[in-house]
This record gives sequence, C-alpha cells and structure tokens, in this order.
Amino acid sequence: MSIKALKCPHCLAPLPLSGGKAMVCRFCEHVLVDLPDLWWARPVDVPAWAGRDEDRGKPRVGLSRHRYVLRQKLASGEAADVYLARRDARLSEQVVLKVARGGAGSEGAKALTREWRVLGRLSGSGANGSDYFSRLLPQPVAQGALRMEAGDSAYGVAYRWRSGFRHTLAGVRERHPRGVEPRVAVWMWKRMLEMLTWVHASGFVHGAVRPEHCIVHPTEQGVVLVGWSRAQWRHGSKGAASRPGEDIAASARVIVRVLGGDAARLSSKVPAGLARLVLAQAEDAHHDAWEVREQLVLAAAEAFGPPAYTPFSMDEG
Repeated sequence: MSIKALKCPHCLAPLPLSGGKAMVCRFCEHVLVDLPDLWWARPVDVPAWAGRDEDRGKPRVGLSRHRYVLRQKLASGEAADVYLARRDARLSEQVVLKVARGGAGSEGAKALTREWRVLGRLSGSGANGSDYFSRLLPQPVAQGALRMEAGDSAYGVAYRWRSGFRHTLAGVRERHPRGVEPRVAVWMWKRMLEMLTWVHASGFVHGAVRPEHCIVHPTEQGVVLVGWSRAQWRHGSKGAASRPGEDIAASARVIVRVLGGDAARLSSKVPAGLARLVLAQAEDAHHDAWEVREQLVLAAAEAFGPPAYTPFSMDEG
C-alpha cells in the first residue's frame, strides 16, 4: 500500500505526521484544518492479556513492575530456591529467579543482597578482560520484595537467562559417573581458571567454587561461575579465608570430581603429567590462576598434542 505525504496547500511544505484535526504550518504559519485522520495515529484497543496456555495453573510472583510465571525449579541452594521463570506478558523474557528462604529479613535474603552488590561491583571492574568476562556474570534484572499469590513475605532477585548454559558440573558428574574424557576436563578447567584470573584481578575471590556453582555450555565449551553470595573483597580483613589460592584449589577439586572422583581413577585414565597437576593444585594451590592455566596448557600439550576441539554432550552415557 502506498501512502501519500501530506503537503501544505499554501506553500507545499511537507507536513509532519499528526493525529490531530488542525495544525499550523511551521513554514508559512497558515492554520490548516480538516486534516485527514491518520490510521497510524489512532489509539488501538488492545485486549487484556490472558496469559499463555502452557502457563495456566503455574504459580506466579510479582517483582518490581512485572509478574513472573515460575516454570521450572532449577536448584535449591543454601540460601534460596532457584527457578526458571518467564515474564507474564506479551513481550516476555526468561529469567533465573532466586527466592530467599525465610522471608525478606532472613539470612537468605541477606545473602542474595550481598550477591547482588558483589555482581554490581564486578560489572564495573576495570581489570583486563572486563569487556568479555563481565558479560559472563549473571546479568541483573530486578531485586526486592516478592508479591506472592498466597500473600506471604519473600525476597527475590532475577537475572537474565543465558541460553545454552543449562548444566552444572554437578549434573555433568551425575550424567558421566565414570568421568568425562580428560580432554574435556582440560577445557572446562581452563575456562574456570581464566574467569578466576579476572575475578582475582578485579579484587575479589569467589569463595564457593563448587560443582553446583559451575555452569557449562557443552557445545560452545564455556564455563561460568554462579553462586556469588560468599564472594569477598580479597584485600579485606578476612585473612587467609579470602586467599585466591582457595578458589584455585576448589576449582581443581571440581575437576577431580568430573574426571571420576578420586586419585586412583585419575591415575588410571588421565595422562600422568596432567593428573599430577590437578591433584597437586587440589591439595595446595598456587595463588596465581593464570600461571596454573599456563601449566595446564603445557601439560595438555604434552599429553594430547596441539589443542583441538573435543565434542562433549550431556546426552552421552
């Protein structure tokens, strides 16, 4: 359909789009009346949002200006229950919604508030690699009091859902009880050490590097860290508890688990140099995550040759 542009009948100047019946030409200042109705300027009656059929009967909560449908429970952490949720609106988005146990004044709510603040500070980091690594952090959507259907008091935070990052390394261990291939463990640990390098350079330690806090993207071979409620400013007054070496040792222990779970199994399936590195770091880690990453690169090259893409799937037995 072609639309003819309106022109002033006195000076032929183009007229701006308007939904009114009269206006003044801004070029010749003639008053123009009986302008035609413009279909794109008329108010449109939008029917009330009835919700999606697949969301009927599912619980809903309100947070900030929006209401969310709780679609699936993802996990139960120390401080909160974690859900996959979707904004209950025509223009929707999926979020990860954490609901603190015990209400707005509980320890769970305080932990979620700490996590929110830490992520805010990390997002503003000026350390090398921040443009990349800050995008791997949970991206904030909203926080505050939850409006529950039953009228209960609760506190929650919502982060954007990241497509593809669905499986924890705890889930990987369950799906592969005999352990993943050593080449797969190499890229998993490498991604973890790279992120920890940036976190430590930004002035923080994670403080809770565990399998359930490591989320893997099998096809893009990425690993991101979640569970930031125990993160600490590494230069604070916590002393040895905030050492970067604790994060690195914890990451090595996670890799021991995904490789099979104990030193004996590592010795039987993992090349000797790689097994020694993982076990040594699990016991007494170096304080520099990047240096450990470089040692990992050398051990992997000695064991497997040049780096190569190693497929990994959660569908494997």
